[in-house]
Amino acid sequence: MNRNHDPVERAESLFQTLAHPIRLRLLLALCSGEKCVCELMARFDRPQPYISQQLAELRDAGLVASRREGRRIYYRLNDATVCAVLGAAGLCTRGVEATAQPCRLHGCA
Repeated sequence: MNRNHDPVERAESLFQTLAHPIRLRLLLALCSGEKCVCELMARFDRPQPYISQQLAELRDAGLVASRREGRRIYYRLNDATVCAVLGAAGLCTRGVEATAQPCRLHGCA
């Protein structure tokens, strides 16, 4: 079975990525807007390699995007769906109303 095409396995991968507490905190910090790595280091009192590693995991999962400005790298949420997922967990409300869709799986809607 191809992992890229099975929605359950894609969801499993997403939830494994979200299961890490610092990654959740990073996403919540980005709900309020774009941040540079240095801001996130100070906010979470963690070294740059650790923060960058966690952000790379989030970027690889498609949850955040980055841009370089000089020597600084800035991260932002990739799309409002991230807020919808965080909102479903009761963590973030930004953009939830605009992105929440009724469940169509198994006729739940």
